[in-house]
Amino acid sequence: MQIVINGSFWPQPLVGIGQYLHNLLPWLHRLAPQHRYAMLLPAGVALPPVPVGIEAITVKIGGPRQIAKVIFEQIAVPAIAGRLARNGQSTVIFVPYFAPPLRSRLPVVTTIGDLIPLLLPAYRGNWLVRAYMALARRAALRSTHVLTFSNFSRSAILNYLGLPPERVTVAYLAAGEQYHPAADRAAAQALVAARYGVQPPFIYYVGGLDERKNLQTLLRAFALVRNRHKQVTLAIAGRALGRDPRLFPDIDALIADLDLGAAVCRIDVPVDDGPLLYQACTIFAYPSRYEGFGLPPLEAMACGAPVIVSDASSLPEVVGGAAIRIAPDDVAGWATAINRLLDDEALRADLSARGLAQAASFSYQRTAATTLEVLEQAARERQHMRKAV
Repeated sequence: MQIVINGSFWPQPLVGIGQYLHNLLPWLHRLAPQHRYAMLLPAGVALPPVPVGIEAITVKIGGPRQIAKVIFEQIAVPAIAGRLARNGQSTVIFVPYFAPPLRSRLPVVTTIGDLIPLLLPAYRGNWLVRAYMALARRAALRSTHVLTFSNFSRSAILNYLGLPPERVTVAYLAAGEQYHPAADRAAAQALVAARYGVQPPFIYYVGGLDERKNLQTLLRAFALVRNRHKQVTLAIAGRALGRDPRLFPDIDALIADLDLGAAVCRIDVPVDDGPLLYQACTIFAYPSRYEGFGLPPLEAMACGAPVIVSDASSLPEVVGGAAIRIAPDDVAGWATAINRLLDDEALRADLSARGLAQAASFSYQRTAATTLEVLEQAARERQHMRKAV
C-alpha cells in the first residue's frame, strides 16, 4: 500500500500539527515498513530531515501564500497522489489536519483535531477564514475516514458535521519522549531560577494566551492564593499571537488591576526548555475552557508535575483521575485547589505518581497503530468498491 501524506506542516515542528506529524511518522514506518510512504512538501522553505522510510516530494506552487496553500491542498495533493497510484498499488491520501481535498479519486483519511474555528465565535476569523473553513467542512464529509484526538472531539464531529459514527475514530496523542521527570529536581529548579528568575514555589502555565485558554480565571484565583501564600509565583509562558482583543484578552492589564505585577513572571521558553519548566514547577495549572485534546497537562504529568485542569471538553479524558479538576469559571474553586496543593506535600507527591502512570498510558506507538489500521481499512474499502463495480 502507498500512503501519500500532506506534509504542509512538516516544516513547522513547533506548532501542534507539525509536532503531531514529527512524532507520528517515524512510528508509522517502524510498525509497517512494508508500505510505501511519500510526503508532499511545499518547496521554498527550510525542511527538517525526513524520517527514514519516508520519501520526500517537494511541490512548487507560485502566487500569494494563502492561494498557494489552497492550491496545494485541493489540487496538488490529489493530483500527485493520483500519479503515484499508477503503479498498481492501492494508495491512500493522509491529510493530518482539517484540509482534505474536496475531490479525489483516491480514498482520503483526514485528521480533525477540533472544530474550534467552526464552533467558537472568537475564532471564526474574517470572511476568507470562514470561506476556507466552509470548504474544509464540505470536503470532510467526502473523506473516507476521519481521525480525531479525543472522544469529546469525536462527539463534536458527529454532531456538527453529521458524519456517521463508523467513519470517525479516536487516535489519542501522547507526550514526546523528551518529557520525563528530572534526574535532580533541585538542580532543575536552580536552573529555572538562573535562566528565568523564577524561584520555587511556583505555579506554571503554558499553552497559548487566546480567549479559550481562560487565563483570567487563573489570575483571579492566584490573587486569592497570594493572600495566604505570599512567596508563591505564577509563571506564564508565551506571548499573544495577535492584537484582536476578542481573541487575545489583555492579561497584562488584568495583572496590573489585580496588583500582581511583582508575583507574575511573563517568560518566553524555547522548545528545548519545555520539559525543564514542567520538571521544576510546584503545580501546573491549565484552566482552558475548550481543547480538542490538551497536550500541556499530559506533558506536565509526564514530567512529574502535580496538575490542576478545567473539568471541561477533552481534559477529563487526558488527565483521568490523576489531576485535580475544577470547573473553568470557578475562581474560588481554583484558589482552593491551588492552596490545598501548596499546603499538602503528600498530595503533590500522590498526584505526581498518578500523573506519571496516566501519561505512560498514552504513546505515539499506539497513535500510529490506530492510524495505520484506519489507513489500511480505507484502502481495503476502496478495493472492495472496485471489485463490486
